[in-house]
Amino acid sequence: MKRSQSPYPPRSIILKIFFFLFLLFCYAGGIFELIESAGGQLVSAEEQAFKFAVNSINRNRTLLPNTTLTYDIQRMNIYDSFAASRKACDQLSLGVVAIFGPSHSSSSNAVQSICNALEVPHVQVRWKHHPMDNRDTFYANLYPDYSSLSIAILDLVQFLKWKTATVVYDDSMGLIRLQELIMAPSRYNIRLKIRQLPLDTDDARPLLKEMKRSREFRIIFDCTHIMAAQILKQALAMGMMTEYYHYIFTTLDLYALDLEPYRYYNPHVTSVVEKWSMEQLQATPKPESGLIDGVMTRCNTEKDKTNLCPT
Repeated sequence: MKRSQSPYPPRSIILKIFFFLFLLFCYAGGIFELIESAGGQLVSAEEQAFKFAVNSINRNRTLLPNTTLTYDIQRMNIYDSFAASRKACDQLSLGVVAIFGPSHSSSSNAVQSICNALEVPHVQVRWKHHPMDNRDTFYANLYPDYSSLSIAILDLVQFLKWKTATVVYDDSMGLIRLQELIMAPSRYNIRLKIRQLPLDTDDARPLLKEMKRSREFRIIFDCTHIMAAQILKQALAMGMMTEYYHYIFTTLDLYALDLEPYRYYNPHVTSVVEKWSMEQLQATPKPESGLIDGVMTRCNTEKDKTNLCPT
C-alpha cells in the first residue's frame, strides 16, 4: 500500500506564500507538479496553497487597496525538468516577476538556473539542500534552514536530559536535515540508534513492534505530517501511546493534526513550531496550536495541561 497524499496544503506553506505574495504585489507565476493517484491526476498541495494565498489577499481589500494580484499557473508531470524549463521560459515571456515551484529537486534546479541567469526571484516551496559552494542567488526557500531545525531538536534533547534516543528518518535527506543531532554522540553524552521508516508504504507497525520489543521509549521521527498521523494511529493500536513513551516530530505541521484521540492516554508528543508563522499575519495564536511567541515545543497532547518547553 503506497503512502497517501494529503488533499490539503500544510498550513505553514499557505502562511508563507501569503506573506511572499503580499511583498510582491504583482504578477507571479507558479509551476506545480500533478500528483498521480488511483483516481487520476490531482492538483498538488502547493498549487492549492498558492491559489488560496492569492484569493485571500484579493478578498481583503485593506491589504492592497486598488490592487488585484494576478498569476499564471503551469502544470507538469513530476521529474520532467525539460518541461519545467520550458514552462518557466513561457511564464517569463508573459512578464511574471517571480516564479513559485516546482517542488522536485531536478525540476526546481532547472528553473533556478533560468532565474539566476535572468535575475528573477525563484520561490522554492520544499526543503532543499544547498551545498556550501552553492552559487544560486535569486531564490527564497520557504522551508527553514535545515541546520537551524537540527540544532533546535538537539537543544530540546539536551533540555529533556535524554541519554539515549532513537532517530527514525523517512528518506536519505533526513540524515542531512538532522546532521547536527546525528553527530551529537561525538560531542555530548548521548547514545543514538538510527532507523529508517519503510519505503513506499505508510505501515510502520513492523518498525514500531521492533522498537517496542527493544524498549526504545524516546523516539525522534523525521517525516511528513501525513506520515506522522499514521504513526500516531498505529502506535496507539500497539499500546505505545503511554506516559512511558516520548515522541519528537520534526515536521512543522504536526499542530494541524487532530490529537484529541490521544489525550486520555497521556503520551508525550513534541514538535517544533515556527515563531514567525503567526507574527507575520498579526493573528492571535490559538492555545491548542502551540503557536506562541518564540520557538516553542508542545510537550503534551492534553489541551488543558499543555506544557511549553523553550528550545
